[in-house]
Amino acid sequence: MGFRLAVIFITNQDAVSNEELLGKLGFEDKEKWNKTDFYGTSKQSDLIFVGTKNKCKIIANGTLANNAFLAGNPLLSLKGSEIASLIWNETSSIYGFCLIKNGEIIRSVLSVDDVEIEDGFGEPIEEENEIKEDQLFQPDEIEEILEHEGEAYLKNLIKSEIICRATNNLAKRFIGAGLVEIQDHIEMIKYS
Repeated sequence: MGFRLAVIFITNQDAVSNEELLGKLGFEDKEKWNKTDFYGTSKQSDLIFVGTKNKCKIIANGTLANNAFLAGNPLLSLKGSEIASLIWNETSSIYGFCLIKNGEIIRSVLSVDDVEIEDGFGEPIEEENEIKEDQLFQPDEIEEILEHEGEAYLKNLIKSEIICRATNNLAKRFIGAGLVEIQDHIEMIKYS
């Protein structure tokens, strides 16, 4: 089963109403519907949820999160903000992020099926660089992977694991906890 989250964290927009922010991003005339918890947005990527934590706006919507990886996405219009679009799909083994600062994509990367790296753009960020490759797998695991899959597969698996962990850790930059480590109740309002 597992989590399937498509979430965006946006700084410097906490004073803006949810409705105004949604309008800036192309979701005009959306009305409040009901409330849920942050993890309640899992597997509901076609819906729109908005919340706030640590003066950071949080938007959960699959279309907006996935489109962040594309040129011309509406998140680029939010000048003066740092934005992270995170894709976390344990069901399909898709993990990745797009980091935007002041209307410019700084880094985007996506890991698919544990070994395919897509949309790689920009230099690795702090959250990627902090991960030590030699601590990802036990020596016996490395030996088995090399024996059955080969060195190229192991290199891609290491890159994929770094992307996965960096995606989780990037959430800490915005709300103080990784995606899979959030303990606080974060109220999210559903819009339709």
